[in-house]
Amino acid sequence: MTLLELQSVSAGYGKTPVVRDVSLEVKPGEAWVVLGPNGAGKSTLVRAVMGLVTPSAGTVRVCEFPVPGTSARELARVAAWVPQTTDDDTAFTGLELALMGRAPHLSAWGVPGASDEAKAREVMRELGVEHLASRPLSEVSGGERRRVWLARALVQAPKLLVLDEPTAFLDVRHQVETLRVVKQRLSTGLGVLAVLHDVNLAVHVATHALLLKDGAVVAQGPVAEVLTPERLTSLFGIPMHLATPADAAYVPRWEAP
Repeated sequence: MTLLELQSVSAGYGKTPVVRDVSLEVKPGEAWVVLGPNGAGKSTLVRAVMGLVTPSAGTVRVCEFPVPGTSARELARVAAWVPQTTDDDTAFTGLELALMGRAPHLSAWGVPGASDEAKAREVMRELGVEHLASRPLSEVSGGERRRVWLARALVQAPKLLVLDEPTAFLDVRHQVETLRVVKQRLSTGLGVLAVLHDVNLAVHVATHALLLKDGAVVAQGPVAEVLTPERLTSLFGIPMHLATPADAAYVPRWEAP
């Protein structure tokens, strides 16, 4: 089953396309990372996937559901996302926000039960934010809020997880630990589409990469084939090479402790 299918998708705001003619398929167990310079159209692309931007051309299908054309509730049963900015959550505690992930699976008047709360606490513990269960999100850091939002998305039990800069505001340790949690779920059949800015994070978490520049696809495919010094140099407009000890480049170890 294909979890996400984009066919010749163009999208933007008003009459100006921000992304043009993007085709892509995400299958179970694949993690696609979208890389590119600022203004390349990365966020616009993932917003089109979630039905928040209507394509001006092409088609989007999530778990065979057309987008647009599928209700937000029905889409939320198969796809979850963590947006780039989260400014409307400060009235809730960490547990309340995480439990919102269960909403698409409840009846219209249903409320989360004990099993839902247990699942939310389990995911929060896995992401290192269980201590925020009773804390208002107005009192926590931006990085902690990002991890609670990811907890909400995982509590939603999606088939497709869409992430827009999921490591924003996170320190090095929590960048690795957060993406490690996502990567571990690939073995369960989860598919991931994530916007990242750090090439080194992408190398470790992704199976495939999509490179965007000026709204157009530069390259796409398996990470080992796409993330080369030559392509990255062209993409970012700055010389890129594989680091050696002489470069004094420090990167975290990705082996589990």
